Amino acid sequence: FDGFTYIFKIYVASIYHILPLPRTLNSRALAEVASRQASANRLDTCLVTDEHGAVYFRPEGHVADSDVVPSGGCIVAGRLRAPWDFDDPELRERTKRLDRFVEDNKVGGYMLGDITKGGRDATEEESGRLAGVQENGVPVGLSKCVLCGRWRGECLDPSPVFAGKVMRVHCACENHNRCAWCGFPLYEWRLNANHFDEADGNVWHVPGFSAFGHRCVGATDGEESE
Repeated sequence: FDGFTYIFKIYVASIYHILPLPRTLNSRALAEVASRQASANRLDTCLVTDEHGAVYFRPEGHVADSDVVPSGGCIVAGRLRAPWDFDDPELRERTKRLDRFVEDNKVGGYMLGDITKGGRDATEEESGRLAGVQENGVPVGLSKCVLCGRWRGECLDPSPVFAGKVMRVHCACENHNRCAWCGFPLYEWRLNANHFDEADGNVWHVPGFSAFGHRCVGATDGEESE
């Protein structure tokens, strides 16, 4: 998409979100928007200023200039909001052009997150220490958070599909993916991470595109809640 300037957000590998920004903003203001976006969403973010100008913002704060502009993959729009609303006629027209671009370049099939769930092979020591389940049937290595009451820690995945794999499990308190506009979570669970469901005894992965269903708290009727 050549409708610079915009923020390019990585949900998961090959699924990207484009958020147009006003061309009237100076470089410092653009960097501030991108930085706040990365910090709130906790997703890898790129500020694209032209066909050879990109600044990559990591959620943990690392910033790097580059002449490599991200491209390809499945492009989506209208799912994330900027920290502030911009009343800019040119921006509205460019946003409409982006919507047409997304519609004209739809990709068929279905979406997948990290099919490995971020797991890794257990060491010999971990295979012994994390083997089995606790008296309540919860995998060894997980403990209940005293704040939210959900499970957290590292365990061996109970699924035979992932036998011998160590999985990191996050509780609800560790859900750090926030909307830059309203400040509320983008999804019930942390994105691109795992949670443990005590009801079925499984470790479930939450792909980044789970945020597609977010609706901003405080948005008025008829206002786009991305």
